[in-house]
Amino acid sequence: MIQELASNPFFGIVLSVVLYLIGQKLHTRWPIPIFTPLVFAILSIIVILLVMGTPYEVYNEGGRFINIWITPATVALAIKLEKNFEHLRSNLVAIISGISIGVVFHTLLIVLLSLTFQFNEELAATLFPKSVTTAIALGVSESLGGIASLTVAVVVFTGVLGAVAGPSLFKWLNITDPVAQGIAMGSSSHAMGTSKAIEMGDVQGAMSGLSIVLTGIAVVIIAPFGLYIIQLFF
Repeated sequence: MIQELASNPFFGIVLSVVLYLIGQKLHTRWPIPIFTPLVFAILSIIVILLVMGTPYEVYNEGGRFINIWITPATVALAIKLEKNFEHLRSNLVAIISGISIGVVFHTLLIVLLSLTFQFNEELAATLFPKSVTTAIALGVSESLGGIASLTVAVVVFTGVLGAVAGPSLFKWLNITDPVAQGIAMGSSSHAMGTSKAIEMGDVQGAMSGLSIVLTGIAVVIIAPFGLYIIQLFF
């Protein structure tokens, strides 16, 4: 009975939506990181699949249909950007330079870690796009010879971590500017960070949506140079 239920394509969709909504309710009442809707849903789904003995592929028969909304949702972020275009115009230099410096630093950090811990080229290529949205990350990883499935896992982990820890870091570091907050969330934790940025405010959401695109472009350009540096030492 349970296996028949799990094999139904609607199982993955319903399970994901219900657990996310439960996470929302719990986080509203007890605003702690473990009850962040996305974190709660992911962990709960993992536990349920393990207990039921249901393979991920079976769950994903329905769960994968949720993924089709990622692209239109990302495009829809342009609506918020249009409404906050003045913030982009007045901070254009700071936004572009901040994202560019961040991507360069991130790339050099992966290079340093790869050289220190003797990561091979395949693993390094897998890690380079960890801070960009899944669609771009997969393309970068595959073009550089990375492990696509592992890239997805790292991207999800990075997004969840940024969405959960970002607001607390802003308070700790006294970062109050909404443009800076939005750019930081989008450039470090892509769509998941952007969903949190939207909760923080319209400006944060608009800037975070913009930074997803700019960060993706920067990673596509800079990541191959990082891999080239690693190849020089192996």
